[in-house]
Amino acid sequence: MGNDAPGSFERIAQYYEALANAPRRLEREGPFLRETLARAPGNRVLDLACGTGLHALWFAEQHADVTAIDLSAAMIAYARTHRAHERIDYRVCDMRTPPHGTWDLIVSLGNSLCLLEAEDDLRRVFLNVRERLSAEGRFLFQILNYGRSEAQEPRHRIETAALPEGKLTAVKNLVPAGNRTLLALNFFVEDAQSRFESVADTAVLRNWTKDVLLPLAWENALEPAGLFGGFAGEPFEPETSPDLIVLLRKA
Repeated sequence: MGNDAPGSFERIAQYYEALANAPRRLEREGPFLRETLARAPGNRVLDLACGTGLHALWFAEQHADVTAIDLSAAMIAYARTHRAHERIDYRVCDMRTPPHGTWDLIVSLGNSLCLLEAEDDLRRVFLNVRERLSAEGRFLFQILNYGRSEAQEPRHRIETAALPEGKLTAVKNLVPAGNRTLLALNFFVEDAQSRFESVADTAVLRNWTKDVLLPLAWENALEPAGLFGGFAGEPFEPETSPDLIVLLRKA
């Protein structure tokens, strides 16, 4: 993902965090993740593209031993500062080449796999996940469902949050472009003197679907153990589900 000036990533990590709405998100996702962890053969967790450490800390608080990786040094620095825990090992690392080790549950949440551009990148992820899973280990990933009609139309969102330095306004634009989605985030902070500071971040997301993901999983001896349309555990419906959540088991 891009930035517009030196130091922007540090501010963007803070701005992402302010907009994450962590309590509500974990309240929604927590029961599903807790059940998934309980069904794993052990408590060793690898969090791919962990961002600011929201899920890494949640798993650690469930008594899991967590390795959390992200390609962004600024995100990892933020996580180490704000979500430190004796059970978490934060590392700057590419999710395509995770560190060597063995884990009982590997997760990729927050639409992170869609940051990968090519099928070969996905193939590397699945291959390395399989090699690092324990016997009967699980791999859980969540992306947006790009098959539903809403995902084929431009989308625009505005969110606000209060920061110590002022009011944060985030403008999020999602523009479909073939089998990709163009993402543009603009953050504006207004201080007490009505002065604005702005930071931008952009990415090109690949609109992966289960028709691509599941064959790649099978190719790497990862078999489906569950296919869901949301964190309530509802079945996946290609036309209506907001999410595609896949639970894989090491064959």
